[in-house]
Amino acid sequence: MGQPSYYYRSPYGQQMGRATLYIIAATIFGFFVQLIFPGLSSDWLSLIPSRVISRFEVWRLLTYLFMHANFTHIFFNMLGLFFFGPVLERTIGYRRFLNLYFLCGCGGGAVAVVFYFLLGEPSARVIGASGAIFGVITAYGVLFPENKILLYFVLPIKAKWMVIIYGALEFFATLQYTAGARSGIASIAHLSGIVIAYFYIRRGSGLRKLWWRYKYWQAIRERDKRFKVHPGGQDRTLH
Repeated sequence: MGQPSYYYRSPYGQQMGRATLYIIAATIFGFFVQLIFPGLSSDWLSLIPSRVISRFEVWRLLTYLFMHANFTHIFFNMLGLFFFGPVLERTIGYRRFLNLYFLCGCGGGAVAVVFYFLLGEPSARVIGASGAIFGVITAYGVLFPENKILLYFVLPIKAKWMVIIYGALEFFATLQYTAGARSGIASIAHLSGIVIAYFYIRRGSGLRKLWWRYKYWQAIRERDKRFKVHPGGQDRTLH
């Protein structure tokens, strides 16, 4: 499984959150840097376990989030952030949203470093914001489990089931990778993003969760009705 495909249908529309906008802009900028300087992105900005562990190049845990394998990779990642990011950001707040995004992305990268190093693939390259995006989707599903999503733009499904399906698929993909079924997908980073987001949101169950639901209700009331969302996933690189 590569990038998630989904469509969040909002009858009223919503304004783009600042954090969401900044992340999308920075990621697109990073993709253009990657196109112009492929050597720089491949050697210094991607996540390489051996470089992180032996040389302590910890910046890679952040910069790899802004590198992507191709246009399809970045398109679906940013599409997911565009659909789910604004509502989530308005619900939990600007700072908490940024904390969630980078905690899932960098945390998923850290787990991937250990995972590939232990599997004897210290030179594997991991790129892409998918772990962070899966974290955003998971947080949305935990907070608003009954909201309807069009999975793969076709299948209507509740957000909670979408998260469960994605989590199960990434879990089994990680097991298959461990068993020797190698692929070009960093499922361990995706799965880690899901798990981190779940516990990040659940740690505030109770009063905090009620508060976030209240903020979501406020966000719905304040949405700009003029904006609508319309429908339109050895040295190796993983995304």
